[in-house]
Amino acid sequence: MSIKKIILTISVVLAFAFIIFILAVVPAIERVVAEEVVLGAHRGAHSIPPENYKENTLEAFQKALNDSSYKFIEFDIQYTKDKQLIVHHDKSLLRLQNKALWLEDLTYEELLKVSDYHIPTYEETMNLVAGKKPLNIEIKSQGNLEDDKKIADQIVMDCRKRGILDSTLISSISSDLIIYVKEMSPDVKTGKIYYITESTFFGTYSSISELYDELSMTKADFLMLHGCNLRNYDRLKTRLPEDKTLVVWYFTDEMYLVQPKTESWVFKIKSFREAADKTIGSQGLSSEEPVKSYISNKKTGCGWWCS
Repeated sequence: MSIKKIILTISVVLAFAFIIFILAVVPAIERVVAEEVVLGAHRGAHSIPPENYKENTLEAFQKALNDSSYKFIEFDIQYTKDKQLIVHHDKSLLRLQNKALWLEDLTYEELLKVSDYHIPTYEETMNLVAGKKPLNIEIKSQGNLEDDKKIADQIVMDCRKRGILDSTLISSISSDLIIYVKEMSPDVKTGKIYYITESTFFGTYSSISELYDELSMTKADFLMLHGCNLRNYDRLKTRLPEDKTLVVWYFTDEMYLVQPKTESWVFKIKSFREAADKTIGSQGLSSEEPVKSYISNKKTGCGWWCS
């Protein structure tokens, strides 16, 4: 083996070991315990005994609806070969069913035949959850931006029709898709998803600033980071733009909104409640009356508590 190959091999091994080291110790949400956090059901409530439902299934979503600790529900959508919009995270059945079959190669009818459990359509899922709890709908790109745009258009139109657009967040790892959604529908709340970035490993102010610069370029409202990034939470918090909100997701069914902002999608109702509390002594109002009035008037898309 040549010296160059040896050096390359060592570099790859060291880089891989470094990544494993970084991801091996993932801080729990208690890392930000001083902040207010809002828990959502990531791919439904699928990892809590005794049921341990499969992720992104109707059973997991129903459990999340029944559990008051989950304030919102997240799920993933993508196309099958025949352009049926289904709820599934991975592009294949390998991780969940140990089958080397790719969704883009299967029609929905074929998928149902080979799957060990029922993979729901978008329509089935929405008929179950829409209007009952706020939603975070992640568009899982299969690498075709035009298809992603069609999915986004369909979601926005459907949520408008159902009257739940104010309490729905559309998220994606694709910057191009987030930019498109914002250009076509500026009123839609969007989230840009990241797993690991340069700032994950180094956590410098410059790398975090670059991350926020990219977020601003997409005009996304939410920065959605895997929990491993919480090791840099103090610096993330310091640099967080005033009009953005941080979301932390794990590979479990946990997803958290952290560091509330009065002008953000989620916390408008909270800030209004605080303002209402200050008027109790002067106007003799209960704190609930202004809040009810605020919700009924729907002055803003306040998010979690409006539905």
